[in-house]
Amino acid sequence: MKQRVGSQERAHPLSYWPKLFREIPVARYALVLFVTALTWVGARRTEGYTSGPILCPFRLITGHQCPFCGTTRSFGALVQGDISGSIAYNPSGILLSLVILFWMISPAKFRAVRVRIAQFWWRISEPTRWMLLALMIALVWGYALARW
Repeated sequence: MKQRVGSQERAHPLSYWPKLFREIPVARYALVLFVTALTWVGARRTEGYTSGPILCPFRLITGHQCPFCGTTRSFGALVQGDISGSIAYNPSGILLSLVILFWMISPAKFRAVRVRIAQFWWRISEPTRWMLLALMIALVWGYALARW
């Protein structure tokens, strides 16, 4: 399935999905519900997501959590319905869950949002890009330092 954009021919954004999920939105929603139910059942049956070996190299070296430590536990707590626990582990787990859900429900819209962000990113000047990147890194590490 090809799509013509200007003088270029590109693959349709949903061409990697099986035909059933491309053409019938109900099937896509059923897939989302199935994956959600499977995740919920798996999370209910597994109590060990809060314990186990430390996998983060930053935490192994320094003994302190990096900005992304706790995201898996946050996602597990969110699936079990513990929103306050999810926020306590790491608020980025909720953001990650929303992004994954949006991507599964509407991959074409997700791609369109990504394209708009990329267009905005390349429209701004290079010094502004570096300043935004530095600001994002500072915010993430500021959050990590606040958790210490």
